[in-house]
Amino acid sequence: MLDPSQSGYLPNHKIDPNVITGGSFGQIWQFKANIPQGSPQDQFYAKPLVYTPSSLGRQVVIAFSEANRIYVLDAINGTLIASRDLSLEGEGPFKVSDLPTCNDIGQNIGITGTPVIDPTTGTAYFWAKSYQISGQSGWQNGAYRFHAVDIPTLVERPGFPTNIHGSKADNDDTRRFTGGTHLQRASLNMVNGVIFAGFGGHCDLFNYTGWIIGMNGTWNGGGGGAGVWQSGSALASDNSGRLFFATGNGKGPTVNQQVPSSGRVHLSTLSECIVNLGIAGNGSLTQQDYFEPATYLGLDAGDRDLGSGGICLPDPSVFSGGGINRLAITCGKSGDCFVTNADNLGGYKMSASGGDAIVQSLSVPGGGSIFGTVGTYPLEGGYLYITPVGNPTFVYSLGFDTSGRPAFTLVGQTAELSPGAVGAGSATITSLNGRAGTALLWITDTNGLRAYQAVPVNGKIVRVNIPTTPGLTKFSRPAFGDGRYYLPTFSGAILAFGAPVAVPLNCTTPVDFGTVSIGSSATVNVTCTPNVGITKVLGLTIEKPTFSALNSSLPQGYLNAGQSFSFPVTFNLTAFVLSSGSTSVSSVTPGVLSTALTLYTNNSVSGYSNQQGVTLTGRAVSESPFLTMNPLQVTLPGIVVGSAGSSNGTSSTFLIQNLGNSNLTILGYAYSDESNGPFINITLGTNTPLDPNGVFSSPNLPVIGSIIIPGGSVTASVIFTTSDVGNHFSILTVFSNGGSAFTILTGTAATVPVALLEQSTNEGGWLTIPHCAIPSQECVYQIDIGTLPSTGSLFKTIRLTNHGGSDLVITKSKPPEGTILGATNPTTDFSESLAIPPGNKSSATVYFQPGSIPLNSDPVVYSGAWTLNTNDLTFGVHVLNFTGSLVPPRVGPLLPSGSAQFKYLGCFQDDANARIETIASNNANNSNGLCQQQALTAKLPFAGTEFQTQCFIGFFIPTTSRQVDESKCTTYTCPGDTSQFCGGNGGFISLYYDSTKYSPSTRSFVGNYTPPSAPPRVGNYMYSGCYTDNAGSRTLGGGNVGNGNTNSLESCAAACKGSAYFGAEFAGECFCGNTLQNFPTLKPDSQCYMLCPGNSSEVCGAGSRLTLYSLNGTVQSSSSSSSVVSSITSSIVSRTSSSTFNSVTATPTSPSVPTLVGNYQYVECHSDNTTTRTLQGGFAGASDMTIEKCASLCTSFTYFGVEYSTECFCGNTLSFGSFNTTDGRCNMLCAGNANEFCGGPNGLTLYQFKSQTTSSVLSSTSSTSLQSTNISSSSSLRISTASSSITPSTSLSSLSTTSLSISLNISTTTTISTSNSSISSSQSSSTISQGSSTLSSSSSTLSSGNSTGSPFSTIVLTTSSLSTSSSVLSSQSFTMTTTTPLSSSSSSSSSISASTSSGSSSFLLQSFTVTSDSSSISSVSSTTLTLSSPSQSSSSVSSQHSSETTSPTSTGIPPTSTASLWAYAGCANDTSANRALGAVYTYNSTMTVESCQTFCLSKNYPLAGLESGNQCFCDLELNFNSSIGRTGCTTPCIGKSSQICGGSRVLSVYNYTNFEYPQIVPSASNYNVAGCFLDSSATRILSGYSFTSTTNMTVESCIGTCQTKGFSKAGVEFAKQCYCGNTVVSNKTVPIEDCKAQFCTGDSTEFCGSANRLLLYST
Repeated sequence: MLDPSQSGYLPNHKIDPNVITGGSFGQIWQFKANIPQGSPQDQFYAKPLVYTPSSLGRQVVIAFSEANRIYVLDAINGTLIASRDLSLEGEGPFKVSDLPTCNDIGQNIGITGTPVIDPTTGTAYFWAKSYQISGQSGWQNGAYRFHAVDIPTLVERPGFPTNIHGSKADNDDTRRFTGGTHLQRASLNMVNGVIFAGFGGHCDLFNYTGWIIGMNGTWNGGGGGAGVWQSGSALASDNSGRLFFATGNGKGPTVNQQVPSSGRVHLSTLSECIVNLGIAGNGSLTQQDYFEPATYLGLDAGDRDLGSGGICLPDPSVFSGGGINRLAITCGKSGDCFVTNADNLGGYKMSASGGDAIVQSLSVPGGGSIFGTVGTYPLEGGYLYITPVGNPTFVYSLGFDTSGRPAFTLVGQTAELSPGAVGAGSATITSLNGRAGTALLWITDTNGLRAYQAVPVNGKIVRVNIPTTPGLTKFSRPAFGDGRYYLPTFSGAILAFGAPVAVPLNCTTPVDFGTVSIGSSATVNVTCTPNVGITKVLGLTIEKPTFSALNSSLPQGYLNAGQSFSFPVTFNLTAFVLSSGSTSVSSVTPGVLSTALTLYTNNSVSGYSNQQGVTLTGRAVSESPFLTMNPLQVTLPGIVVGSAGSSNGTSSTFLIQNLGNSNLTILGYAYSDESNGPFINITLGTNTPLDPNGVFSSPNLPVIGSIIIPGGSVTASVIFTTSDVGNHFSILTVFSNGGSAFTILTGTAATVPVALLEQSTNEGGWLTIPHCAIPSQECVYQIDIGTLPSTGSLFKTIRLTNHGGSDLVITKSKPPEGTILGATNPTTDFSESLAIPPGNKSSATVYFQPGSIPLNSDPVVYSGAWTLNTNDLTFGVHVLNFTGSLVPPRVGPLLPSGSAQFKYLGCFQDDANARIETIASNNANNSNGLCQQQALTAKLPFAGTEFQTQCFIGFFIPTTSRQVDESKCTTYTCPGDTSQFCGGNGGFISLYYDSTKYSPSTRSFVGNYTPPSAPPRVGNYMYSGCYTDNAGSRTLGGGNVGNGNTNSLESCAAACKGSAYFGAEFAGECFCGNTLQNFPTLKPDSQCYMLCPGNSSEVCGAGSRLTLYSLNGTVQSSSSSSSVVSSITSSIVSRTSSSTFNSVTATPTSPSVPTLVGNYQYVECHSDNTTTRTLQGGFAGASDMTIEKCASLCTSFTYFGVEYSTECFCGNTLSFGSFNTTDGRCNMLCAGNANEFCGGPNGLTLYQFKSQTTSSVLSSTSSTSLQSTNISSSSSLRISTASSSITPSTSLSSLSTTSLSISLNISTTTTISTSNSSISSSQSSSTISQGSSTLSSSSSTLSSGNSTGSPFSTIVLTTSSLSTSSSVLSSQSFTMTTTTPLSSSSSSSSSISASTSSGSSSFLLQSFTVTSDSSSISSVSSTTLTLSSPSQSSSSVSSQHSSETTSPTSTGIPPTSTASLWAYAGCANDTSANRALGAVYTYNSTMTVESCQTFCLSKNYPLAGLESGNQCFCDLELNFNSSIGRTGCTTPCIGKSSQICGGSRVLSVYNYTNFEYPQIVPSASNYNVAGCFLDSSATRILSGYSFTSTTNMTVESCIGTCQTKGFSKAGVEFAKQCYCGNTVVSNKTVPIEDCKAQFCTGDSTEFCGSANRLLLYST
């Protein structure tokens, strides 16, 4: 049954009190869904609904959880009929963790407000909270969707759900609804087909306002705050034209202030109000009336929400009179209840005295806060039920004042108290089909459900025994249906209670005897019909003596099913009198009397109950007048002497009743201090004293001679006023012709509450925390919990003591919560509404339990705030900021400041074959401090401990790719100090850095420190690299000429003067030679790490490693007679350029830097260092170096740079940590051109390729140098050779190591014509036919006809052998590519010619456009033809009509790979210690090129490298000086033997040419990127809050979380970590490129910082 008026009374659910207490009533089923671990668990704050769908024909229970799940259950047995999980549809619940400090609802927020069912359509309507987009987080991304689902199928109705985010309020165009800010707590109501819901805030967070939303219109409360939450109670309505609700405290200034205002005048700030909204025919809402208490400003200030409960609209046929047609009643946190005229609520301060213009104000005894809605019972005279926190449930009887207006009087209370914490729900009253005498009162709180007889007996409410139901959610209400009730539990279960369905008899019940006069009797027959065969009716029992029946009247013997029988029952009052006058005579009070009759049976069929209950009820009446007074004791609310309201006193009421059937006449009044007198007669007046001192008085006692009609009553008021502290009482007696009766008046006056807030001290004492200097303003107080060196626990206790004379009530309490620092019991200690009696104390504890941080870390301070306020008006809102410090021990060398010189860098994966730091020692007493001291002595910046006893020191900056989680370095303790960790099992090293020599923020050395290195030049020798050597087969054959004590690079160079090479090895060895022998291998510079004994600033090789220098920078192999430019390799990104590089700049009057060199544009002077080169694609040195020459050597690269006058570097990316310089270091003149600057020490004159369109005709005599590569480029032909000079008329058969590259988008077959000969291939042929064909010296024409292929396709044709007239070309390749569609109409052509000459030179890449003709090419399908010659020669190239757009393009795809957006780049070197592609990795036994490419692309990496047949590596770029152009990529792929998957220590590298490079998100919400910062686990940049998500981290989710928790700064790090804070601990910024290293785990198109690199965002 719907209760749209929220009266609390439900008459039609067959709840029979005799069945409830009949012994067979109990729990009949329990349902709890099986939720997978890790998924949001169910909690039920919404009340279950009971409904009978027409499609089922039986009753069901519908439950709605905070995890956004809905369940439909069979009401009788709990069978699951249907369920729906909105999370599976992308509507997962909103996470409470996204809110800072608000834990009113646990874990998740989904469906909170109780839904409503439209019985005409069988549709359930509800609001569900989630996020705007699935997978988001952060409060600002929260969203509410309105659902309409069929019952019982749960199928969504068409057009639903609806998200109204951003919708404006009908009454305020400036207000837009935001789902993240608000909470839909109030239950829904349906009025005239429109579904209405109320919205408030999450605690008092964010800029929320109250909303009423009807799915036809919206209304906003305006101002700030004034939320509509009502402890889950529904909005109330008593007709189709209006809606009632109550609001909470406001935020910010309000309108009324102290000026009275009519409720009919529009009020834009409706805080602490009862509001009546008018509902138009279309469902739109308008403000119609309101009531705002005269004390609303104090309620606002003390967070004493009037709207903590809903509005009760009791039955107007009973609760009316004296011109009041309808009542509207609500109570609030202040403990005050307001009884208003629903048709004229009262406005603000509209009474004649400037107070509240309402019907009645009730202040409950004890003054406890009230949550939920009051309940009413309209039968048996009418009652009102109120349950304050920590108090009994109070029962008020309906009466009427002398004007006939409704008035309530306290007439009873429960013996049990509600819990001291918030949680008591709204009162619910049931009756058996509306029969008087069958009413039950149901009260829920967090301790469970209690039931009582609804009508008090002698001032007490009799409790009814029901099954125990612990663990309910706060503000719960039972749901009723067909004699059963249902409850949700906090643990996510639905419980059902009822009597067994199988009863043996169907009897008349209830049995109503009507009215019976005292002294007489009435008899009624009870008829029963057996449902099964009854072996015997054993007998009956009746609880109360006023009813009687005889066992002899029951049938004897066997009864068949359906065989009815009757027996008489008597309501017998013949032995009772109104006033006994004798102890031997029983007395009875007029009124409704009821009891239970129980029949006992033996049944012929098992499974049926052996008991059957029958309810008996009747009304006892007196024919004479009969005087009673209710309550027996009037306890008036206490007076706080000296408070603002003490002068007005407090008030209450009592009833003078006539329970007889004749008129009652008032004869007089008297007061006394004993019930038997002596009496002092009372003389009535304006304010009649009711005691000798006038402490008690009444303004409206009925005048003497007044008549009270039969069954009537008069409500009289009593006022308690005094300034004397203490307890007061008086006995008031009324005399009448119906006897006399008395009531006791009591009241207590006390002083104001006085709060004393204290914190515990370490010595066991207490330190006072002062009141706020200005109580109306918030004050902050710092509380230091203490300091810990590592993992441990500290506690700080705060306590409140009440030194006043009245209860001290906690009005606001928002405790800190967290895993490191938080309140021990956040839901119970200092809970809101907790009352501390005078002289008592209450305490709360905050814990500090941090984890460990590394040695020598800077101290870390954690904090959490507890917001606290009380009803002591001098106290003020306290923000207690608790802090705890984690200060780890300091070891090793100390700075003058006393802090540690060596700081923790991190845990790294070490490798015995490639040490992070190379100088090792072993010590049985090893510790981190001892190892750091060794590094300090050796003047080295890094020290690391490993495997307990090992210490490694050195100067190599560790790569972040080898940094791992800190837990990896916590398995080995140091033998010299077991409180420290020295590495971890698995080769993990605990690494520290000297803070005076190295900066992790820039990943560079600081101060005056320069690491040992091999200088670029020693005399006339240029550094060539770190090469392998072997004592048995030396790289340099001149012998060791070094001195083990004084060896240096300078002394070695001097000793080898005249030699082409020299090299230093194993620190003290020096070798000379004119050739490199035994095929040495270039290794990373880090492998030459040993310091020269004669110069510790230099490195002199290592074991089997040679620091190699060559005369004038030329490295020459002993197996070749020609010189080779060192290290220049083809790149992943290649481009076409003209044959001659011309500088574009103004004519210089002094040395300068050209702006343009070919297609390269000057960028800046950029940093470089010898340890990690900025450009790692290639290197060359020349004594005649110029900028133009370097550009010609780097044509395949995105960048080139010249340095130190003679050095040239190439690369496609700028290495990690490099930066723009402004210190003038690029000031050295080019060795080959004194008019240009060629960098300087550690400085590159940097150029970058710029795309542009050019048109040129290449001369047939142009001299060009060619670079060996295999490149596929749009509309271009590439010819490359390792050694050749170009002159006209070269026979193609004599080309030396030459490859020609062309791609065509044609189909069928191809013929390449050269003079009178041709080379042709069939569609599927892999071998070009051999014969006496010659490519002549004239021209080679490419043409096409009958083209049916699509444009922009690549054709591959392979050949294993090609024969010309005078030579055989074996296993060579000829590649063709074009982006121009070929058709029969094309006519232009391009010719190729070549001739022979001698000589050698360095070579430049040359290309030109290939166009097509329809005459010579046909039937080539998806093939590539490659042609090259084995002999050494020179060549020249000429072209006509060459025009192209130069742009970066990808290299060609080899025969072992399919054509796609992936392009083969080449073979690159790799090592297990320093991976060329090290971002992600996989391996398997089915590895193919395609599977590796797919894997890398799925991880959002454009480079895929295959190695050793079964390994796949991915990254954004090549690292650790890896470069293309290596040999050894010959291993077949395990999963596809026709493909090549690298080789031993070499990678087959592929480049995804359509890659969209990940970006740094510039801004999200109102947070903008603030830079890249150095971070560490020891000292976090942001320390307010953090969390980790290994699957869903994004910049947006991190910012959202931090914003939700009130932080102004957010940062992402290590792909998966998010940090929040309001202050930046350190300003150690690093280049923004440092934060472009790791993708966000939730979005691979975004960067989320890197290891120890925080990408910071700020408002």
